[in-house]
Amino acid sequence: MVPVALLLASAPAGVALALPAAQRPGTPAPAVVDAGWRQDGNGPGRAGFQPVTRDLGVAAAGRLGTVWTAPAARPEEQVGGAVVADGTLLRSSGGPTGQIRRYDAVTGADLGAVVDVPGRVFGQLATGPSGTGPGGLLVESQTFDPATGSLLERHLNAYTGRGETVWETALPDEVSGGYTVAGDLVLRAAGATLTALRLADGTTAWTAPLDGEAGLHPPVADAGLALQTFETGGTSGTGSTAGLAAFDLRTGTRVWRQDVSGPWLIAAGGIAYTTGTGGVCAHTVADGARRWCDTGTLLDPRSATTDGQTLMVFDAHGHAAGFAVGDGAVRWTRDWGIAGAEVATSYWSPVNGGGVVYDVVYHFLLRDGAPEHRVELLALDAADGTVLARHDLAFDALHGAEPLLLSGDHVYFAALEKLIAVGVR
Repeated sequence: MVPVALLLASAPAGVALALPAAQRPGTPAPAVVDAGWRQDGNGPGRAGFQPVTRDLGVAAAGRLGTVWTAPAARPEEQVGGAVVADGTLLRSSGGPTGQIRRYDAVTGADLGAVVDVPGRVFGQLATGPSGTGPGGLLVESQTFDPATGSLLERHLNAYTGRGETVWETALPDEVSGGYTVAGDLVLRAAGATLTALRLADGTTAWTAPLDGEAGLHPPVADAGLALQTFETGGTSGTGSTAGLAAFDLRTGTRVWRQDVSGPWLIAAGGIAYTTGTGGVCAHTVADGARRWCDTGTLLDPRSATTDGQTLMVFDAHGHAAGFAVGDGAVRWTRDWGIAGAEVATSYWSPVNGGGVVYDVVYHFLLRDGAPEHRVELLALDAADGTVLARHDLAFDALHGAEPLLLSGDHVYFAALEKLIAVGVR
């Protein structure tokens, strides 16, 4: 077995497309109850919540197992991103030919390629909202010199649901954590600049300078504002080196800026949650005011998800905790590491729905002197943190930012070598 390769590099980025024509520019898309998962984090706040899970809940979590996989089918191919819309799973891939392929989300039946572009490497993927028919597709693409392997071009590409090109926009070759669709805008931070692109044609609506590098942390949007964390280069009052700035979605005008606990960010219901070395903190989206901050429950808290009642956070050392969103009260803590593991951590963003929080976690163990790598889908009870299930995902290579999706009765993980569908068995 090939050892798990922890290539913690910049993950490809992605978003969503095709909004109603009557929607006012710069405003969030109308809320809909949708079993799909149309962009990373399942919404502009990247909160990772799925309101429709049918029978996939606490009672069923103990019976989770892999129900189908879709392996990378061509030489040098890697799965880049995945979304679910209207009962169809779409995945992007890179390799000799960039593709977006369709699969039946329940059975895994291969429904063929929607887009097939020679010489392109496709990354993170998104699709349009419910109610727009097939919707559109957005995907980041890269072109490399076949002789040297060096990057030639980076683009954001928009396609119709039938694979016809709508527009293509060149992207700067700077570090980026991805992009997010908010209303009829695509938000993307690269280097120390936040840019809003028009979803209709890919042109720039506005740009805004940041007070530091955004790094691998994507923007989010909530309550009419675009939010972006960045590295400040100094120590804030929270013990962190991160800042958070908010911009008017319509104009790009900066509304406020605050030092925050860390660069990991999600937002929901008018609250922005930041995590990092300075703790787990909540800020009011409208003005940036700190609502509460927990500095001691988790060591180096990272990724988070919320159902609107509880904020569920994973740290870098095998621990998780649930915090009440209103006042930060600790509802539960959980050590989910495997006994004897040298490393227990997560490099992925958790998701939740049906009273269960899911995350992909990594363990490194030494058994009789031999190294063992294990990557599991972990399911915790959102109410009290009880470990409901551990499911070995059984793959060999990862880079640490692959998307995790929750849709209907399935959890999907887009591993580099194959897309894995987990359901009740």
